[in-house]
Amino acid sequence: MSDFIYVNGRFLSHKMNGITRFSLEICKQLSVRNLNFKIIVPKWLEFENNEGFEIIKVGNLKSHFWEQIDLLKFLKSQGSPLLVNFSGLGPLFYRNQVITIHDLSFYANKKWFSKSYTLFYSIATPILASNAVKILSVSNFSKNEIVKYLKVKDEKIEVIYNAVTDDLHSDSLNHQISTGIMSIINHKFILAVSSIDPRKNQQRLIDSFSDLNLPELKLVLVGKTSSHFNINLKSDSKDIIFTGFVSDFELSLLYENCDFFVYPSLYEGFGIPPLEAMHKGSAVVISDIPSLKEVCSDAAFYINPYETESIKNGILEVVSNTVLKQELRIKGKIRSTFFNWEESGEKVYNLIKNITI
Repeated sequence: MSDFIYVNGRFLSHKMNGITRFSLEICKQLSVRNLNFKIIVPKWLEFENNEGFEIIKVGNLKSHFWEQIDLLKFLKSQGSPLLVNFSGLGPLFYRNQVITIHDLSFYANKKWFSKSYTLFYSIATPILASNAVKILSVSNFSKNEIVKYLKVKDEKIEVIYNAVTDDLHSDSLNHQISTGIMSIINHKFILAVSSIDPRKNQQRLIDSFSDLNLPELKLVLVGKTSSHFNINLKSDSKDIIFTGFVSDFELSLLYENCDFFVYPSLYEGFGIPPLEAMHKGSAVVISDIPSLKEVCSDAAFYINPYETESIKNGILEVVSNTVLKQELRIKGKIRSTFFNWEESGEKVYNLIKNITI
C-alpha cells in the first residue's frame, strides 16, 4: 500500500468558480500543514502552480474519461492509495477515496440541466457515495440532501464550509482593470454574481429589475455560461450589463463599489458569492432558502425567489433605505468572519489523518 495521498487535480483545468475555489483553498491548507500529498493531473493540463504543489502528470484522456481510465490505472499501479476528490467525481469503482458532493441540484430539478449531464450524474453519484470511505459536503443543508437522496448514513458525511479567499483584494498597482469594469464602477449599480444557470434565477431577477424602471441604477450580472445548463436569458434593457467571466481583482472591485448585492438563487449547496459580498462590505439581498439562511443568518435581507413582486420589493427596500443598507453591511462583515479556510482545512487534514492511521 502506498504511503502517499493523492488529490484528483482535474479541478485545475477549470476557470475559477466556487467548486474550483474550494478545491484550491483546501489544498493550500493541507500544504501549510505539511500533509504528504501529490496532485494528479492529465499530461495536457497547463497550470502555473504558484502554490508550489507537487504535481504528477498522468494520461492524455479528457474529461471524465481521464478520471475513469487514466487516473484509475495510475492509482492501481501505486497500490490503491487514498484519493481525495474536492471537486466532485472520482473513479466510480475505486473504494479508497474521499469524495466531495457540493450539492444535489440535479436531483432537486432535472429541468435545470442538459439531459446528458443529469443522466450521467444521477448514475455516477450514488455509486461514488456508496463506495467512498468518506463524503465531504459544504453545508448541513447539503448533508441532509445527501442523506435524503442517496440514503447515506449521517456519520459518513463531514461538513466542510466554504470561506472567503483573502487574496480577493484591491492592490491596483499589480492588476489590470478592463475599460468595461471601470465604466461600471463609475455608475450606481446592483451586483449579481453566479454562473449563468437556471437555478440561479437570473431571468426572474432581470424581469423584476426591468419592471422597476430605475434609470439611475444599473444591474450588473457577472458569470460564465456552460453547456451543462438549459438557459437562454432575455433582456432588452441598456441598464442591464452582462460582464461574463471577470478576474478576482475585478470581482473584488465590483463587490466593493456596488450599491448592494442580490442573489435570488432557487437552490444552493452553500453559496460563496453572498459571503464574498458580505466580506467586502456589501449589503446582501438573497433568497429565503435553507442553505443561504445557514450561511448568512440575520445578516441579509431575504426575498422569495419564486415571486417577482418579492424580488422587486427587496430591491426597492434596500436601494431606498440607507439605514437598513448600512445595518446589513455591518452585520454581513461580522458574519463573514465565521467562515475561514484555516478551520475548514484543519477539519479536512484531521479527517485524512484519521483515515490513513
